[in-house]
Amino acid sequence: MALCDLPVLITGETGVGKSLVAELIHQSGPRASKEFIHINCSNLSPELFESELFGHERGAFTGAVERKKGKLELAEGGTVFLDEIGDLHLYNQGKLLLFMDRGIFNRLGGNEDLRANVRIIAATNKDLRQELKKGKFRQDLYFRLCVVEIYIPPLRERKEDIPILAEEILKKGSHRIGNEKVLSSEALDKLLAHHWPGNVRELENVLRRAMVSGDDHKIITEAIEFYNIAHHPSSEPTDAASSVVFQKYKEIVEGKKSFWEVVHKPFLRRELKREEVVEIIQMGLKEAKTYKKLMKLFNAGKTYKDYKNFMKIIRHHRLSS
Repeated sequence: MALCDLPVLITGETGVGKSLVAELIHQSGPRASKEFIHINCSNLSPELFESELFGHERGAFTGAVERKKGKLELAEGGTVFLDEIGDLHLYNQGKLLLFMDRGIFNRLGGNEDLRANVRIIAATNKDLRQELKKGKFRQDLYFRLCVVEIYIPPLRERKEDIPILAEEILKKGSHRIGNEKVLSSEALDKLLAHHWPGNVRELENVLRRAMVSGDDHKIITEAIEFYNIAHHPSSEPTDAASSVVFQKYKEIVEGKKSFWEVVHKPFLRRELKREEVVEIIQMGLKEAKTYKKLMKLFNAGKTYKDYKNFMKIIRHHRLSS
C-alpha cells in the first residue's frame, strides 16, 4: 500500500489515529525522504484553504503583501495529508479534483500553470457515502480519493492493541520527562476494561496525566483517571439521534473544535435539531457545572463579548433562568 503511491482515503472515528497512519504510509513509501505536510480542512475558510494549498500572488486579497508558495509546492516530491476532508467546501473540492486529474494548479490571484508531484492522502470521520447523498461531497472527487481506502476501527473494538499502544506512548513520554515509566498489571487491566469513547487520543491523554501524577517508576491503578464523559451512561449513543449528539460532543471536547462551528452553524443551517443542541449543551453542563466553565469546555471564546453571545444562545434554547 505504501509503495503503490496512489491516493489513500483513511476513515474512522475522531481520535483513532488517522494522522498517525497517514504519516506511517508516507514514511514507509518511496517519498519518505521528502516533506509530509498536514492540512486540516475543517479549520479553513474556502479562500484560506485555496491560499494554503495552492499559494497566492501578491495582491490576490487584502493582506497579501507578497507571493506565497502553497503546500503543494512546498511538498514537491512528498505527501500532502488532507485531514477532515469531509468538511472541505464544495468550491474547494472542485479545485482539488482539477489538480488531482491534471497535476496542474494556479496560485490564488495568478494565471501561471504550475505543476506539483505529490501524493494525496485524505482522512475523515464522516461517512462520505452519506455526504454524497446529501450533496455535500462530490462523487467524482470521492472516487478519485478512494483508490485505496483504510478503515481504522475504534479502540473499543481492538483492545488487544492497547498494551502495544500504551508501551509506545509511555516510551515517548518517558524520553520527554527523563524518567522511565511502565504500567503495573493492575493499571493495564483498568485500561483494558475502559470503553474508550475518545479512542487513541484519549488513551494518550490518560497516560500522559498518569506519567506526571507521581515519581514512581511504575504507574499504579490510582494514577489512571478517565474523563467524566467516558463513563457517564448518557454518553453512549443509543440511536441515530443520540449518535449525532455524541459525535458532535466529542468533536468539541476531544477534538478541541469550536461550539460555534460544530453546533451553532449546523443548527442555523437546519442540519441539527433544537433538541439535539439542547442535549449537547446539557452533556457539557454535567461536565463543566457552570456556564463559564462550559464556555471554556466548548472552546466558545475568551472575551466578555464571546460570553454574552454564548449566553444568548443558552437563553435562546431556554437553558438558563
